[in-house]
Parts: sequence; structure tokens; C-alpha cells
Amino acid sequence: MADMRKYASGLLRPEDLHDGSRQEKIINVYINERLQAPVLTFESGEEMVAWANIAKVLVRAYGYQDTDWIGHVIELSLGSYTNRDGETKENIQIKAITARDQKQEITPIDKTMDDEIPF
Repeated sequence: MADMRKYASGLLRPEDLHDGSRQEKIINVYINERLQAPVLTFESGEEMVAWANIAKVLVRAYGYQDTDWIGHVIELSLGSYTNRDGETKENIQIKAITARDQKQEITPIDKTMDDEIPF
């Protein structure tokens, strides 16, 4: 049986939430060197950049260490902001669902598997 999450993964964008908010469990956090920002990996296989406003919510809810965030459930919803040019843009907003002391078990994505079949 193959884990299909790796084929459905990608960075979440605001348009992914046009059908409504959803809850995701954080299973990994890593720093993207190019973006100089943490990236959250969710149990669904999707990822999201935790820009400053998102990181602030996670720090307040779960603590300063990246490992403190793993195992928690957050709600992702569609938000908006006004940029310097006065344009309204969409963004992703988060809300902590689980309490700091309610970390859940995680099911890690096995990225070591490939689809090659030896002959």
C-alpha cells in the first residue's frame, strides 16, 4: 500500500480555502532557507509558509520551539488585508484549535519510499 499524500502535497494558497475553512494537524516544521521562514507540513501532505503573523499565533499558542508546534491542530481560514497600494488581497489566517497541553500523535510521511520496482 502506498502513501498518496506525497502526490497531493504542495503549498497552500488562499484560493485553496474558497470552499471554507478547514483544520489541519502539523506533523513537521522546517526552515526554508530561500524564504527565510518556517514551513508547516500538515498531515494531509500539504505545506504552508508560516510568515510572521502566522508564526506569532503559533508562538503564543504553543511556544517558541518548532517541536512545540508539531502534533497540534490549527484552523485555516480565508482572510484579507489591504496592501500599500490600497488593493485588497486574500491571505490565510490561522486559529489554534488544540490547547498547548493537547498535542496529538502524528503519522509521519514516509519520503524514503519510491515507486521503483526492482527487476
